[in-house]
Amino acid sequence: MAEPVVLRRPFVLGGVLLLLLILLPVHRPAGAVADPSASAGQWAAVAQKISDQLDGAGTAFHDGDAEGARSRVKEARYSTYVGSGFEEALGAKSGADVKDADMDFALLVQAIKDSNADKVDGKIDELKKLLKNAAQTLDGSSQNVADLAISPGKWGQVATTMIGLLDQGRDASAGGDPEQGKDLVNQAYYGNYETTGFEKVTMSRVSGARVSTIELQFANIKKDMTDRNNDSAAERIADLEVMLIQDANTLDDYDPSTGTSSGGSGGFTLFISAFLVILREGLEAILVVVAVIAFMVKAGMKRQSRVVWAGVGLAVALSVALALLFHFVTAAAGANQELLEGVTALFAVAMLIWASNWMSSKGGDNSWQGALEGQTAETITRGTLISLAFMAFLAVLREGAETILFYQPILAMAGDETHLVWLGLAVGGASLIVVYILIRFFSVRIPLRPFFLVMSIFLAAMAVVFTGSGIKELQEAGMLPTTSISGLPTFDLVGIYPRVENLTAQAVVLIIIVALDVIGVRRARRRRAASEGRNEQAAIETTE
Repeated sequence: MAEPVVLRRPFVLGGVLLLLLILLPVHRPAGAVADPSASAGQWAAVAQKISDQLDGAGTAFHDGDAEGARSRVKEARYSTYVGSGFEEALGAKSGADVKDADMDFALLVQAIKDSNADKVDGKIDELKKLLKNAAQTLDGSSQNVADLAISPGKWGQVATTMIGLLDQGRDASAGGDPEQGKDLVNQAYYGNYETTGFEKVTMSRVSGARVSTIELQFANIKKDMTDRNNDSAAERIADLEVMLIQDANTLDDYDPSTGTSSGGSGGFTLFISAFLVILREGLEAILVVVAVIAFMVKAGMKRQSRVVWAGVGLAVALSVALALLFHFVTAAAGANQELLEGVTALFAVAMLIWASNWMSSKGGDNSWQGALEGQTAETITRGTLISLAFMAFLAVLREGAETILFYQPILAMAGDETHLVWLGLAVGGASLIVVYILIRFFSVRIPLRPFFLVMSIFLAAMAVVFTGSGIKELQEAGMLPTTSISGLPTFDLVGIYPRVENLTAQAVVLIIIVALDVIGVRRARRRRAASEGRNEQAAIETTE
């Protein structure tokens, strides 16, 4: 008699747990997250300690103590670099620098094993220089952008253009014209960072978190200009320009210490970039589609799933059309593209909430489940079928056009190695197909009640993810304000960003989901009580 409540209670608790996981970083103890601005010179002192440890490793190596050298390198890396929070703080600023440091540490250990004295000395010097520069950035030491070496390659030229526009915007705002200043900042962002492919290649070559950090910096600069806080805007612009130079050098494979470039992206880099783009952008969509298809198969409505696939096909076709529009009509790109993605994501959120609640309610409906198991009734109405197809359509359309546009700059970088881009795309697409097949065929083996529970929780989680990323897109389009929360990490893949508006919206969505579930439980209890009352009355009348 209490089965519907048993089914739903884990769902409610799961929603509450997810809310706690999202809000956990907000209440994390101060010492648990490295704060780049905790104290002046904090990271310079850590960098100096690491340098001393590395020098000790070099001395031990040249004295013939290879084991002692490796031990000192491990101490420098794990006890000091990682243990002090340096790595985490640096990751919030520059994922590329963290990758470089990790690679240099690994290569240094390998050089010691190989007894390669020149390489040992070289890697120690590289690490010391990298960590010293990183410490200056984290400690807020002023860096003159004019003194930083920037790649002469394609992405260095784009970064130089953006820096020029940002400087003009800073001067315009300081001169009393904040609107002109914001227009110039928008030109740097929409006209260069986005439309040239800088953003997309950074996401695939560096990290999504790095892109989110830069996007937030652009938004905060415009907010400062609106508030006429020109000193803060100037500081943020200086920090942003440093990040743009760092990323441009990474994308061009340019080493500022030597002034040399590898001359282009390596084959493996091209392959990985193409592979990660389709995997990253397509995963959310394929998860929603497979959830809908698995449900319909479970409901004995496999033939009707053609309607869902029609929605997916329409979304793909529309994505191609939008990608062509954004490519050939520059004025249609930028803010309009972000606006489309944001609105689509929020429409998808509404559909996901509805579908999650609908599956949860049907999971506790014994009569509906009886119809499902016996296949004696039309269990899914036409309206429900269209709604499920529309949800799949939105999930694919949400990132479809942007995914296609991602490959434009990657192909431009490839030169004569475009086959590696297509290979990466093919392998990534095949990986998504494998994910679809595994979920599709294993999920239908789950018993009916747990199946509904799993699907309802999954769709609720996707609603939270889509909410975070949808709000972010609207912020980038300038439709919503951006209030950052310092010291919190970005979890780009699950749509969690250190911004008040995003986390608040996600909390609201979770509250709505849990509230709908609680309301559903109460309604089920009333219906059950009424049904039991009618049965008792009928029994009495039969007895009489």
